[in-house]
Amino acid sequence: MSATAAPDACCGISVKLPASAAALVSVLLLLPAPAAATPRAVDFELAPDDAVVAAAAGRELRSRPLRTRPFDLVGMRWRGRAQPAIEVRVRRAGGWSRWEPLDAHGEHNPDPRRGERSVRATDPLWVGRANAVQYRMDRRVRGLRLHFVRVNRPKRQVRAAQQPDVVSRAEWGASACPPRSGPGYGEVKAIHVHHTVSLNNYGPEDGPAMVLAICRYHRNSNGWDDIGYNALVDKYGVLYEGRAGGLDKAVIGAQAQGFNAQTAGIATIGDHTAVAATPQTLDAIARYIRWKLPLHGQPLSGRVSIASAGGSLTRYGTGAVARVERVIGHRDTGRTACPGAALYAQLPALRSLVGTGGPLTPAFGTRLSALLGITSIVHGEAVPLSGTLRAADGTPIAGERVELQVNSDGRWRTLRRLSTAPDGAFAVEFRPRLRMYVRIRFPGHGGLQRSGSTRLLLHVRPLISIAPPPDRVAARVPVPIRGTVAPRKRLVYLALERLEDGRWRRAGESAVRTRRGRFTAEFTPAGRGRYRFWIVAKPDDDTDRSRLGPFEVRAR
Repeated sequence: MSATAAPDACCGISVKLPASAAALVSVLLLLPAPAAATPRAVDFELAPDDAVVAAAAGRELRSRPLRTRPFDLVGMRWRGRAQPAIEVRVRRAGGWSRWEPLDAHGEHNPDPRRGERSVRATDPLWVGRANAVQYRMDRRVRGLRLHFVRVNRPKRQVRAAQQPDVVSRAEWGASACPPRSGPGYGEVKAIHVHHTVSLNNYGPEDGPAMVLAICRYHRNSNGWDDIGYNALVDKYGVLYEGRAGGLDKAVIGAQAQGFNAQTAGIATIGDHTAVAATPQTLDAIARYIRWKLPLHGQPLSGRVSIASAGGSLTRYGTGAVARVERVIGHRDTGRTACPGAALYAQLPALRSLVGTGGPLTPAFGTRLSALLGITSIVHGEAVPLSGTLRAADGTPIAGERVELQVNSDGRWRTLRRLSTAPDGAFAVEFRPRLRMYVRIRFPGHGGLQRSGSTRLLLHVRPLISIAPPPDRVAARVPVPIRGTVAPRKRLVYLALERLEDGRWRRAGESAVRTRRGRFTAEFTPAGRGRYRFWIVAKPDDDTDRSRLGPFEVRAR
């Protein structure tokens, strides 16, 4: 730890604070102490080729299970502007994990012109020790790389003693992740709150290894100078020093593109899309903020103006001024869902805790489940969706409003608002036009925390129809075909086969232009015999592949 204060007689750590701030710094009791030995880490990468990628369910791409050396953290990066929807699962000692969304965005990038590389990459996902991975995504990307970090953790002893307020870089093993260059310094006017989107089922002894793995990923896969965050906190309330340069200094991180030089960033180690942060986590964040803001001459509450340095993934262009709270979520300035819906709903309570230093108002956790009755439909068909809203202990929650949200273009929008029945259940039918993700969200209020369902992928196939073709036609005379396709497509395809020697053989395929969803095609039998044809709509960004037919015709 690089900051200085009155020496801690128990731990031999010096931290220097102003008198007003020193009184706010507390120590954690009865938690595992960092051992003298520090974790060691190693990185490796995998570049999957076409041989390990197979098409499934239309345009979805799914890899075969990829066996690797043991690893603890995985992430992906690629070239180009694409932002695919990605899910991964890993194989651990107990078998395969569930599919986990791997957020694909770049708004954690450095500010422009800082000299650090901007990348298209996912967040790093801590999984614990695993030896195989499988991924699926909704589109192909160029130059895909899977980056792995394995952390060899020394055995740790648990002792009941006071702990330092912050686990220093030396204690979590930053010597295995040295910065590429010296730190830059700016100002600290506000604090960004993030989540790392890691799996939540880790133990108290995993914290240092997780921070080291995230640092290695940020440095060695993303190509940044150092770990992106200024500080991190685990679910047990243990704080960790982040980017090098002095925890008490205004070190410029790579945590909120456009605003890194005017804010500090603290990340919770976990995924708070649907799971709220623990009271220990919120208390630790509040202690960090209550120390950090006064240290830089800033009040603990109120609003402040910060100017954007620009970047493609910030919500504010270069020079634009954002008027924000002193404690903000990453989504308040970036094009992202970070720090997750559940934690974002806790920010008002966190601001109150920062400003008053008092206890949090108790809130009851909630759980949302949702299920699609059909996962692949033809355009125009109705899709049933049902689910339940329950308290964390399983008790049904009645009479609450939940939102059906859909995403077909990278943005979530609310399609319907529903009310839960006495048993907490809800059900609805809707008619999607395009392939999309679907989810249910409970906004929360009062003593009920916000929650959300898992993201569900719904496949849609175009609806093709044609006028009934004749059964018998004359050889070498064109056979007209008229039909429609919905949603509208620029092209459909006529695929033709001919029966020869008892086997159907391909006789050709032709592209057919459409006009306002209508098309006219034809084929000419080359001679007497039996023919059959299909009308095909090929997959694109909006729908999966669809095929109508076969229709058999006998030529005389």
